[in-house]
Amino acid sequence: MKLYKTEALVLRARDCGGGDKLLILYSREFGKIKVMAHGVSKPSSRKRGAVQLFTRTNFLIHRGRNLDSVSQCEGVEMFSYLRGDLEKISYASYLFELVDAFTPEGEASEPLFLLLLTTLRLMATEDLELLARAFEIKAAGYSGYNPVLETCANCQGPLAGRLCFSPSLGGSLCGACGSADPEALPCNRGLVENLKVLLRWHPSRLRQLKVDRQTRDQLKKLLHEYLIYHLEQEFKSAAFLNRFRAGSAGSYV
Repeated sequence: MKLYKTEALVLRARDCGGGDKLLILYSREFGKIKVMAHGVSKPSSRKRGAVQLFTRTNFLIHRGRNLDSVSQCEGVEMFSYLRGDLEKISYASYLFELVDAFTPEGEASEPLFLLLLTTLRLMATEDLELLARAFEIKAAGYSGYNPVLETCANCQGPLAGRLCFSPSLGGSLCGACGSADPEALPCNRGLVENLKVLLRWHPSRLRQLKVDRQTRDQLKKLLHEYLIYHLEQEFKSAAFLNRFRAGSAGSYV
C-alpha cells in the first residue's frame, strides 16, 4: 500500500530548506521511522504544529521509493506544560534521546511507545528524577537489556555478602563474585530493592517511593553506567541536564 496510518511521537526534526523537515518518529505500529514533511516550516502550513518535537500526532504517510513522506497529519497531544519549563524540556529530551539510541529503524515495541507516552504525561506533576530512573530501567528491559537483580549475575547464586553492580556482567553481583569485574560499582541490598521497584511498578505509583538524596545519586550512577556500557554512547541531553541542575539546585539528572 502506498499510504499507511500511524500514531507517533516526534523524536527529532531537522530543517532541510524550502520549508521542509526531516522527521524521526517513534510510532506505535512501526517503531522508529524516518519521513520527510514537505513545506511544514512555512507559516501558512496547517501541519506546522503537528510536527513539533514532543508532539503525539496521527500521521498519514506516503510510502516512497527511498524515503516516505507525510501526506496528512493531525496533532493529538501537545504536552504544552513542557514548552515553558526548561527542566521538563531537558528531561523529555533525555527520554527521547534514549528511545532513539535503544531502537533500530522499523522495529516496533508498543510497550516502549506506551512507556514514553505515559512518562511524558506524568511529567506534568510527578517526580521528574524518579520518572527518569524508572524509564531508564524499563526501557532497557524492553530493549533486551534487563538487569539481573534477583540473583548474582555471575554465579546465579543468592545475593549474599557485600554486593556490587556490574554493567558488563549484566547486574548485581554477590560478595563472592565481586572480583569478577574489577570495575563493578559499589551496591547494597537497598539499592537492589529500589531498582526492582523502579522496574516493576507502574510510573504513576512512584509518588509512594521515598528515596533520599544519596540513594537517588547512587541509582543515577548505576543506571547511567549500565546504559553507557550497553548503548556505547554518552547522552548530550543528560550532560546538559546535569549542568542545568547543578547550577540551579546542586543535584543531578
